[in-house]
Amino acid sequence: MYPFPLNPDYVDWSIHYPKYFVNSEKQVSNMEIFCNTQQYPIQYEQIVSEKLNGRERNVDFVDVGCGFGGLLFNLGKEFPDKLSMGLEIRGKLVDYIGEKIRAFRVEQDQCHNICVLRTNAMRHFLQYYRKNSVEKLFFGFPDPHFKAKNFRRRIINFGFLSEYAYALKKGGRLYAITDVPDLHAWHVEKISEHSQFRVLSEKELKDDKAYKLIFNSSEESKKVDRHNCSKYAIVAERI
Repeated sequence: MYPFPLNPDYVDWSIHYPKYFVNSEKQVSNMEIFCNTQQYPIQYEQIVSEKLNGRERNVDFVDVGCGFGGLLFNLGKEFPDKLSMGLEIRGKLVDYIGEKIRAFRVEQDQCHNICVLRTNAMRHFLQYYRKNSVEKLFFGFPDPHFKAKNFRRRIINFGFLSEYAYALKKGGRLYAITDVPDLHAWHVEKISEHSQFRVLSEKELKDDKAYKLIFNSSEESKKVDRHNCSKYAIVAERI
């Protein structure tokens, strides 16, 4: 098991983005990483200063189920003024990404605007992110859970969409991409039915750099290319 905060007031963003959040009591060095794993643990024991817990500055982009971090690293490069965060439940992958981020920070003075965290987003998403705080949410090639009895476990369903809508800013965007046609149809149905989202047209996405990235940045998207399979994406705006 791994710890989780009681609510966003307990999250110290300075340990994830030390270049952007200055902790006067303890400045985190580039050699330190905190990923909420056994190797790089985090404790959420007390309420954190408002300068550090997201009340003054927020995480902008969240990649839910970030895998090996391909999209996360590309978001950091393409949007250098935004703070991007990857969420992943598999501890070894989180350690791998965290160590890679640390190497870039130490050796090349890069990747200060990205971080990774181990958590179960289906259980603890709103314990990290405040209302109307996130600009973009990404769901890349999520588990399709093919059996009907497991549809409730799909990361995009009506209940979870309400949580995502709570965290997204008005005008913020939700991106979902898959190589499974049936799952894409599910995404379209559930998002279209939700009153707080509006599905965007291809014309509305022509200048969206993030939309282009979801097709070719992640390791999973490249795997789909190697198998010569199709990709299906939907983008919706928080209204």
